[in-house]
Amino acid sequence: MRGNATRSIRMLTLGVFVSGGSLAGPGEALAQSAMADGDLLKAYLVDGFERAKAWDVSLAEAIPDSAMGWAPTPDVRGFAAQVIHAADNGFIGQAMFGMDAPPFGDTATLERDKTMLVAAVGAGYDWIIAQVRAMSPEALAGEADLFGRTMPRWRIGIFALEHAMWTRGQLVPYLHAHGVAVPAQRLF
Repeated sequence: MRGNATRSIRMLTLGVFVSGGSLAGPGEALAQSAMADGDLLKAYLVDGFERAKAWDVSLAEAIPDSAMGWAPTPDVRGFAAQVIHAADNGFIGQAMFGMDAPPFGDTATLERDKTMLVAAVGAGYDWIIAQVRAMSPEALAGEADLFGRTMPRWRIGIFALEHAMWTRGQLVPYLHAHGVAVPAQRLF
């Protein structure tokens, strides 16, 4: 069964990737079939958040200390602020789990201290992963509000993964501007 579940998670992930990072379109049929097994959908979310954690940590570790606050223009977030935006679990706590997430940390400190940023990113994702693991399939299918729309809680988790991917992609030029190779993507 473990092999089948892993294969199904990979197929769902591939469907989301092929459909442009959304469950609409070609990936929707895969998502609908996965929802028939709430444990499979939960495993997909845990896998996604574990990969997101690993990727965000590797991005934060890759940037030189001198570039933690660097931004390509004054009207966009600096590197560390962008990592914080991708990884901060505050809105997920409320929207997906109906509770406040533990404090992520003092943003000003995290934007200057790479060690603390990496620790906050790891702890934030660990909290999300623990909450997802603790959810029953029924709770995961339960509805909640996000930005004025009602949707299943599992969909909020997928939105968070999609948004973090988009935010993470914005960091590529930050790394290139400082001569840093982009860490390997963790798509699967």
